[in-house]
Amino acid sequence: MKVIIYSEKGYKKATCEDAALLNEHIISDSFSKTQINSRTLIAIADGVGGNAGGALASRYVLNQFEKIDIENITVEELHKFIENCNIDLLEYAKQFRGKENMATTLTGIISLPDTCYIFHIGNTRVYGLQGNYLKQFTKDQTTYQWLLDRGQIEEADICNKNEIIYCLGGGNLKYAAGICVNEYSTLNQCKRILLSSDGIHEYVSTDEFEDFVLGDINEETMKKIADEARSNGSDDDKTIVVIDRM
Repeated sequence: MKVIIYSEKGYKKATCEDAALLNEHIISDSFSKTQINSRTLIAIADGVGGNAGGALASRYVLNQFEKIDIENITVEELHKFIENCNIDLLEYAKQFRGKENMATTLTGIISLPDTCYIFHIGNTRVYGLQGNYLKQFTKDQTTYQWLLDRGQIEEADICNKNEIIYCLGGGNLKYAAGICVNEYSTLNQCKRILLSSDGIHEYVSTDEFEDFVLGDINEETMKKIADEARSNGSDDDKTIVVIDRM
């Protein structure tokens, strides 16, 4: 089993606010290909661009995961751990004048031989390849999705699709109310698992995603999907992770 990670800084951005985590290693604005065993922690944190300090927030949160034992953690313990990460981030942010509201999304998986946990807050996504089709296992916590869920289609069409409702940090505990942790044994049956930040999936169609994930996965094809997002208007940071069991 291997993990392929591609991350790049958005157009005209000073720093890449996206960061990916593979066990204890953080990858940002670079490419990585690694052989792994069946016990793995993988995540993406996307620093919120509208709040100063997004890059600091994403890396701070991912660094906290060195404290957990993925072999023995439960759903409840993982949820509590992320809640505590949020409290720590709020305290950490206070030392940076003008960046007290730094914030980040967080989405990831813990893959074990018999099951898989997904943890999620914000609008980064987890997909699984089932047959020839991608299934989205997370739900975006955005104003756009909130309006769609309530049947307010016209309002959804004119809103900012990337505006998130929940995140870690943001200067207030209330934004972490959307933390989700669930067990999905079916995710381990997927031949490929894909994680992506909104700089990718908001600008690439599902059909294009499926064509990409069904083909050969390497640095060239990862860059190609990022280029596709850019050509469709994405000037955001772009991160994509593929866990390949094929």
